[in-house]
Amino acid sequence: MKRISAVLVALALVLLWPSPECRSEPFYPVFRGNFETSECVIQEQRDEKYLGLLVVSVKISVSGAAGSGTICHYDRSTGWAYVISCGHLWSGNKDYDPSSKLAAKVETWYKGGSRMAAPATYDAEVMFWSNRRGYDVSLLRFKPNWNASYAPISSGPSPTKGLTLNSLGCDGGREVSRYAVVIDALDSADLTTKMNSPRPGRSGGGLLTDDCVLVGVCWGTSDISSGDGVGFFTPLEAIREMFIKNGHSWLLEVDMQVGRIPVFDHDNSSLKYDRHFVPLPKR
Repeated sequence: MKRISAVLVALALVLLWPSPECRSEPFYPVFRGNFETSECVIQEQRDEKYLGLLVVSVKISVSGAAGSGTICHYDRSTGWAYVISCGHLWSGNKDYDPSSKLAAKVETWYKGGSRMAAPATYDAEVMFWSNRRGYDVSLLRFKPNWNASYAPISSGPSPTKGLTLNSLGCDGGREVSRYAVVIDALDSADLTTKMNSPRPGRSGGGLLTDDCVLVGVCWGTSDISSGDGVGFFTPLEAIREMFIKNGHSWLLEVDMQVGRIPVFDHDNSSLKYDRHFVPLPKR
């Protein structure tokens, strides 16, 4: 317990201390580009049964630093795919400004539900980010050349202690993989997990339910040497607050589908009612 408390203090100090360099992890050294390590690489899970989780997960590169992200929405009308990640890949904080976006790269290993022979890289726009403890989140967008699958941000309550979820991310910049993690606690600042604590490069990766719904974003770890440390994730309420603050609350809305319902007196010719189409929540 004392060890975790000390790490939390150190993590908070690093996040609050200004730095001109980009960081791919908030506590450990900067891991740049395709950094490779043999340290604590447990069996990376990319089985076919995790395909639905892997296809929405991407690698993000900016100024030589690498992190992870999750496609959280795809707009068929514009072709934009929106990616949620952590904020500490960039210094400070930036509110959404449509006239001011930073450049980044998004790399994916999947297209149309299938794994590609080689990963594809796309230019991306960084729309806003927060580097504050408890609000470590960002939003990017890019235009893939296929209709992208996505993991919507949960519209429900925060996950409960003891629940097993899926942590997605790129260990050391490698191909995205999945690990099982268990919710340990949820306080005012963090959602924490135990089992398979994150390794360098997984910052920004999504915490997903088995139904491929996003409930958290990875920002840190207490131990990269064993995998037995604590994983730290930005919780749902903070994600929602940041998206609302930056004018993207529409990404938080429940997916809608068109449904047909009968309208009262629809056969009344004097009122000229017909059967109408209305949006209904997809549940």
